[in-house]
Amino acid sequence: MANFLALNRTVAIVLFAVLCFGLGENLWERFIPVYLQARSKHVIEATATLGDLSAETLWVVGIYSCLRNLFEGLCYIGGGHLTARLGDRGSLLLFGLLTVTGYILLLSWSHPLGTIVAALLILGWEPLSVPVTFTAVGSTVGQSGRGMAFALQSIQKRLPKIFGPLLAGFVLTQAQRLYGEEQGTMDGMRWLVSVSLGLGILSVLVQWRWMPHHQAPTSTQSARAILRQMPPLLRRLLVAEIFKRWCDWLVRDFIVLYVYYVRGISLEQFGLYIALQHTVSLLTYLPVGSLSRNVGVRPFIGLTFLFFAAFPLTLDLLPSGNWLFVAFVVHGLREIGEPSRKVLITSLLPPEIRAKGVGLYWGLRAFAICTSSLVGAALWLSFGPRVLLYVAFAFGCIGAALFYLLCRTPADMRGAKNSFG
Repeated sequence: MANFLALNRTVAIVLFAVLCFGLGENLWERFIPVYLQARSKHVIEATATLGDLSAETLWVVGIYSCLRNLFEGLCYIGGGHLTARLGDRGSLLLFGLLTVTGYILLLSWSHPLGTIVAALLILGWEPLSVPVTFTAVGSTVGQSGRGMAFALQSIQKRLPKIFGPLLAGFVLTQAQRLYGEEQGTMDGMRWLVSVSLGLGILSVLVQWRWMPHHQAPTSTQSARAILRQMPPLLRRLLVAEIFKRWCDWLVRDFIVLYVYYVRGISLEQFGLYIALQHTVSLLTYLPVGSLSRNVGVRPFIGLTFLFFAAFPLTLDLLPSGNWLFVAFVVHGLREIGEPSRKVLITSLLPPEIRAKGVGLYWGLRAFAICTSSLVGAALWLSFGPRVLLYVAFAFGCIGAALFYLLCRTPADMRGAKNSFG
């Protein structure tokens, strides 16, 4: 079974870290815009409103998302360099301690600015750890098993995204019923963050005790030199992904505000929709991880682009109530090509630059999309949420078109060592 799942001790500890930190993050992360709305109304008087939703909140959420992408871009690149220098064990421990520090800060600093700073520090764990997961799989798992290894890792990332929002939505709704909307949101978030802190400490202890050390292949080359070594296929994929991620981040942190304040969906029901979304994603991973060995990864990556574009469109077209769940099913299907994309990137990057190359790829993408949330806030305030959803749909269509037009030459397929299919 371990051989079939491409599972070894290093990968198992990485998966445990992904589970603990992922569950801790998903207990509160999708609800941070609502928390910022409650905290802002508690600290300052709103000067302009959209119903119950303040205009200041839209800008605060836009700024938060912008800073998040900037910070994540730095973390992706920095994580690649630190992984190459410290190895997988040392870098995971360092990133875990930074996240635990963020949780302590989130609990102790109640100002909205403190919330943003602490949230960025916590959310840095995933971008910092991405190069670790790639090098751990790339150095300890053979090429034939990487699709399954990344599928298993994707499942482990999705399990917290199923149960975390489900539990968080229930806790926040009950807290609102007990203490009122604003105070209940703030108290409920404190309870959830306290649990997240405990999970973070547990993960760090397990890594410190049992994580074996594997030094990543080192490279002294600069980021510019590594970028020049990226195959043309990878650079073209990056361009297409930037448009796809603009589609995502134009609306990503505004979705909870849209369904809660515009569609009238409760936080508990929103948590249920998010759980449904990630359950759908999870159900695709193992079949796709197995099929990619036979048919290649390109068909599944292409489907990911199409579903990214379809989500904001379906979110607008579907009526409120029971039919809205269909949009989140589409949202879940957009992850169908996630393991395949990771297989492609891992196969294309030479081992000696893999850690830095992965960090650079994700970092450049994060820098390129950092202003999308500010554009999203401006579109909502100027034209309303429907226009925002249709602009996101347009970006998704451009990204899909670029992928199908630019990432399909015979030379590209040879460069992917037959994994591109």
